Amino acid sequence: MNKDFKVFQLHGLSGLFLLGFIIVSIFCGLVLFPIWVIMTGWNELVGSMLNGPAINYYQAFLLWMFVALCSYLALKNNISIKIQKGDQENIDIDFEEITEKNFSDDEDIDRN
Repeated sequence: MNKDFKVFQLHGLSGLFLLGFIIVSIFCGLVLFPIWVIMTGWNELVGSMLNGPAINYYQAFLLWMFVALCSYLALKNNISIKIQKGDQENIDIDFEEITEKNFSDDEDIDRN
């Protein structure tokens, strides 16, 4: 049994309030606050200074999800996996090399 494992127990109504507060705080910090920042920033820069359209909370939410999805997709190819077992040498898997090899194989097929 792992003795380093920590268990948090919530007791009573105050524990439920604490859990609810933590969940609401995480939601506000990761979702609502960035949406508000995007909306006010867009409306100040584009709406006021450039005389462009203003956006509402829903449109700012869509813009935030678009930015989050693009950053996830842009950064997911930079992951490398190292597998090590005992005293054997390390096996490095670099996804960029694999994708480059796949693209070069497709080019060789097209040339033939």
